[in-house]
Amino acid sequence: MKSFIIVGGGASGVIMAAQLLRRGGRVVLFELTGQIGAGIAYSTENPNHLLNVRAGNMSAFPDDPDHFFNWLQACGLPPREGGWEKQSFVPRRLYRNYLESLLQSYLDAGDRRLVIHQDEIVDTMLEAGKPIVVTESGKRFSADVVIFATGNEPSVTSSGSQVSEYWTSNGMFDIAPDQTVAIFGTGLSMVDSVLSLLDRGHQVPIHAISRRGLLPARHTVVVPAVIEADELSFGAPLSRLMQTVRVMIRKTTKQGGDWRSIIDGLRPHSQKLWHHLSLADKQRFLRHLRPWWDVHRHRMAPEVADRIDKARQTGQLIIRSGYLQSVSQMDTDMLIRYRNRYGNDVTELRVSTIIDCRGGNLCFSVTRNRALLSLLERGLARPDQTDLGFDVTPELKIVNAMGEAANPLYAIGPLTKGVYWEVTAIPDIRVQAEKLANALCATD
Repeated sequence: MKSFIIVGGGASGVIMAAQLLRRGGRVVLFELTGQIGAGIAYSTENPNHLLNVRAGNMSAFPDDPDHFFNWLQACGLPPREGGWEKQSFVPRRLYRNYLESLLQSYLDAGDRRLVIHQDEIVDTMLEAGKPIVVTESGKRFSADVVIFATGNEPSVTSSGSQVSEYWTSNGMFDIAPDQTVAIFGTGLSMVDSVLSLLDRGHQVPIHAISRRGLLPARHTVVVPAVIEADELSFGAPLSRLMQTVRVMIRKTTKQGGDWRSIIDGLRPHSQKLWHHLSLADKQRFLRHLRPWWDVHRHRMAPEVADRIDKARQTGQLIIRSGYLQSVSQMDTDMLIRYRNRYGNDVTELRVSTIIDCRGGNLCFSVTRNRALLSLLERGLARPDQTDLGFDVTPELKIVNAMGEAANPLYAIGPLTKGVYWEVTAIPDIRVQAEKLANALCATD
């Protein structure tokens, strides 16, 4: 029976553990917070923070696509208005409960193949080719394989009494209803923050600022287009690929269709498309096109979009596009200066507090996660070419500083997005977990 250590107990780590336990493996899982299945995405307690993927596509297991939906119906939790359907966008805190349930059944049964530790991994080393992890308390654990599943990296920003960072706040803010708020970023984290403020009865304007002022699109019911591989330009320059996609969208909309069907139809090909882009084109995409991709690819649930639209119509939510120039303290307030996107004039905005929703760490190599940092410092791992995560092989083995993948160290989920790009959502993570579990347990 093979033994596995999994570092990280969020969605990636839990789904990986469940796959290994299904195949008879022994798993020791480390999660510092003690909240299994939470991570950044699912730690929120706000029932109005919804999944941005429909319930029918959120199963943890590719071979059992209705697993989550069946759990949702069987667990006895009260549904939202109209009942649960596969098209429903479920509160994220319920999905955390689902992930927790994947491992709780083993714990309830007294299955000794699963052990969970609330401790931080601070070092990883090899002894006679076998991986050893060391915890903050100084304890050492060994296994046949170590899998890193720590999820998205928090941004490297400073917080203060008047600045909150979304990814470490669980989307909950102690902000008085009469305090003027500025939010940096206009993506899904901003949306969650606005909902949290509105739910607390916020009464004064909320200013959301980003370079482009782009908002996530609204989900609608569409059937993904069937796009054949030979219709795409694998290996061609990014400009040609973009032209191909634009032509597809124009043709679809001209025929009365929805652009969303094309974006969704690209999903089966997205990892291959990313793989075939040159490094220069990947960097160009990240620098210029990523915001446009994100708002079209990662959308708002309809009821969330309704609330955001209403807040904009009433003037409570004001979207501003511009380049941040400075932030300074002015008596009890914060003075923000930004250059408007369409012009050189500089606008000053005085607010009581700031919420930073600009997303995760853009440079993986400066991670503050000691478990990951120890791998980089020891030369057991290296960043991928885009510095979004670990460099990994197609088998998800971590590549060391010498460019070799000889050690039993693996990564899964968002830690591999620099290599795979489209691997931050459950439908992609579950496929990775299943394939890795099959490979690791095949010879046991």
